[in-house]
Amino acid sequence: MTTLRRLSAPSQPALRVLALAMLAAAGGSMAPEAKAQAATQPAAAAPHSLTLGLAVARLPEYEGSDQFETRALPVISYRSGRFFAGTLTGVGYNLSNLPSVEFGPLLSYRFGRDESDSPRLNGMGDIDAGVDLGAYVRWNAHPFSLGARLEQGVGGNVTGTSLRLDAAYLLPINQRNALRLDAAVDWADTEIMQGFFGVSAAQSLRSALPGYTASSGIRRYGVAATWAHNITPQWSSTVRVGVYRLGSEAAGSPLTLKRSAALVSAGLSYRF
Repeated sequence: MTTLRRLSAPSQPALRVLALAMLAAAGGSMAPEAKAQAATQPAAAAPHSLTLGLAVARLPEYEGSDQFETRALPVISYRSGRFFAGTLTGVGYNLSNLPSVEFGPLLSYRFGRDESDSPRLNGMGDIDAGVDLGAYVRWNAHPFSLGARLEQGVGGNVTGTSLRLDAAYLLPINQRNALRLDAAVDWADTEIMQGFFGVSAAQSLRSALPGYTASSGIRRYGVAATWAHNITPQWSSTVRVGVYRLGSEAAGSPLTLKRSAALVSAGLSYRF
């Protein structure tokens, strides 16, 4: 059953990955995980820009759920030279002087998870949202790009360290259309894996689920394709289709009812 969740409740971590792609080729620069045409532009050369948009995504109620819902959220992206900030990218600064390489510090929002997100989570308790401190690096070799970001959670009841590796290929179709193919893998330490996929003794008593200890490892990996269309020089739309699969530690959790999931999203944005 598909439901519509309010704008104020983006508790699924996968939502951030999806939403980052919804402004693909929207005309704004979204480092370090820039999409479509923006992904191939050196951050130091990026012009002053502000992009506002709205994104809608169909995704699982939580990682591993077999039930889906539709969520909508506003998207804001700002860049001025080396500095970038956005609701989806976080806040960062490119320290590189090389035209094909970006790297620098990153401060981003970390999504949590509410027990009320799904009946399956009853008794598991909430996972607080928080802040991630880290760094990113990206190599742009047109039409390919490779990137990585390392982050450490700060505050909340589940923090931990995570690493994301991604690769992309940009295929321009014509002046108004582009297709981006990308793949990514996310690794997380024991604290994150146990927080999202483990079941402690106390949680087992409250939820009636069997206990489970999740170790560090691959959290998820996936591939996706994003079609971007420039409606006008300012207005752009995107459609993204992808699939992700949970790693073995996450897949073995009693919370996981479905290891793989297809994800669909669409977005509309305006660049000032």
